[in-house]
Amino acid sequence: MPSHPLPPSAPVSPISRRASMGVMLGACAAVAAPGLLFSRPLLARTAREPAQRPWLIQPKDLQPGTPLTAAPLKVKLPGLGQHDMSAYNGALPGPTIRLRTGQAFRQQVRNRLKEDTVVHWHGLPAPTEMDGQPRYPLRPGEDADIAFDIRQRAGLYWYHPHPHEKTASQAWQGMAGLIVVGDEEEDALGLPAGEQELLLVLRDAQLNGKKKWVYPNTPSGSLGDFPMVNGVPWPRTRLPNQWVRLRILNGANARVFMLRCRHGKEALPLVLIGNDGGLLEAPATVERIEMAPAERVDVLLDLRRIAPGSHIGLHCEAAGWKLLDIEITQATAPAEGQAVASPAAANWEPPARLSRIEPLAHPSTAPGAKAEDAEPDRAFIFQDNTLINGLTHDIYRTDFAVPFGKVERWRFVAIGETPHPVHMHGAHFQVVGGAAADGQPRRIEAWEKGWKDTVLARPGEAVDVLVRFDAYEGNYLLHCHNLEHEDGGMMMNFLVSRNMEMAQRRIEAERLFGYDPLC
Repeated sequence: MPSHPLPPSAPVSPISRRASMGVMLGACAAVAAPGLLFSRPLLARTAREPAQRPWLIQPKDLQPGTPLTAAPLKVKLPGLGQHDMSAYNGALPGPTIRLRTGQAFRQQVRNRLKEDTVVHWHGLPAPTEMDGQPRYPLRPGEDADIAFDIRQRAGLYWYHPHPHEKTASQAWQGMAGLIVVGDEEEDALGLPAGEQELLLVLRDAQLNGKKKWVYPNTPSGSLGDFPMVNGVPWPRTRLPNQWVRLRILNGANARVFMLRCRHGKEALPLVLIGNDGGLLEAPATVERIEMAPAERVDVLLDLRRIAPGSHIGLHCEAAGWKLLDIEITQATAPAEGQAVASPAAANWEPPARLSRIEPLAHPSTAPGAKAEDAEPDRAFIFQDNTLINGLTHDIYRTDFAVPFGKVERWRFVAIGETPHPVHMHGAHFQVVGGAAADGQPRRIEAWEKGWKDTVLARPGEAVDVLVRFDAYEGNYLLHCHNLEHEDGGMMMNFLVSRNMEMAQRRIEAERLFGYDPLC
């Protein structure tokens, strides 16, 4: 609650479920060219690919009982000198937190910055006060004890700052880390691990005229002019010539990475096995993957036919970057007695079935009807890099209420020249349709199937998702994960409740008094 009542806000409600898709897309149709966040950087290069690339570093695991500390850090970047940044536990990225489904997560967080911060556990449903929201800041010098149960299935999640209007600057300074959740279902698949697995945090960066780290603070979305992987610019690594696993996060503020893997001029197939919410039902082979900020993918590569000493590359095509150079080494033969089904075996193949995903069913969808033909319960128009449904974010205004445990259909519409990676707290969702900028049905890409917590609405698009909030009641957030858009006001608060009548009363009282008197 604020120290003084805020002025009451005008009533707000999402667009009617009967809002016409045609009307919304008509407003978007003038956008013909993709936004700058897909294109080559327009800045002069402040750091170029070195003749000798530095080695990739794998983030260390956070040991149980060790606090997670946000603090300033002087970082020596290979070939680029020393820079003033911020990080968790003195590392870029921060230490990896490893958890198991059903585990009680207990973590102390410490703020040793000179400004407020708060940690969001991205992709992990958590109670409101533990979720990492701007309403609950951690002041300089303060500590917080986080406690909630891990309900999420196996997958790659992450943590990052989420303070009011400072998320973008703190994330750009280096504050992010991975969360790896495991479970018995994933264990049984025998996927590549150890030297056959890489955790990769992608981002871009920029130096100023004095070759020092600088935050561009661009309202449309800050773009760097050189890439970093796990805090290392232009890195290289080694992998054995067998099946390997790449678990990738787009940790950039705004850049959309279009990923391909190449061996010379030959494109290597990417076997996609998971994304934001964990494993897909079955592997999907693709040549490229589009990753918006905050999205994750889990990919297998078959390197068995590539000769030791050869090099392959992970590329971001739109920027013209070779993000990671990979030298292929001779695989170690399976040890005597090792299971034939091991990924180290020459005849190993990815399982044909990975998991079972319950398809969400919208209550208004008649038997036999197509889900893509249903009308949305709520629609959200993302516009001008600061607005959702014509409103900028008010930290203490709750914009709408959502019934606990009920499946709803939400529509995200992007108006303007920039894409919007839409993220919601408190639940995962399933992408079920929408419309492209030309009014045709929107294609659901392989990396958009299964469970998601972030989806990219490209300029002129409408994206439809089904979502069910069944973990916790309380206040949660819907926002653009272009962090400059988020800080600029492209965010909404909503209340999940079993009692919708009481929820509406709370929202109305909040508008009268400037805050929720029941909190």
